[in-house]
Amino acid sequence: MGLVGRPLEGDTLVVDVTGLMTCPGFDRAGNFHSDALHVVERYTPRSPDTAHVRGHDRRLESISRPWKMSMPLYRRVEKNAQLLEFKCVEFSEEFIYGHLRKKSSK
Repeated sequence: MGLVGRPLEGDTLVVDVTGLMTCPGFDRAGNFHSDALHVVERYTPRSPDTAHVRGHDRRLESISRPWKMSMPLYRRVEKNAQLLEFKCVEFSEEFIYGHLRKKSSK
């Protein structure tokens, strides 16, 4: 995966993401993408404990339909908050959500 940080746009961090794997799909809704997918993410601080993230695809031919997302991010502020290790179990997402996947038109 290619990950490139660009110069800040004001106080917003811009991140270019390329080289994403094509398997098995783009999201849990069953949308598909090609290896040409180019996502741009923008992280903008809103307060000392919150930020806003937006993302969109740069190459519309790389994905089955236009895509964009926007959501807040929150810092954990409770006393003794800890980040726990996350271990991704291979194929677990397919096992849990695979029945929800749209069938590819390919």
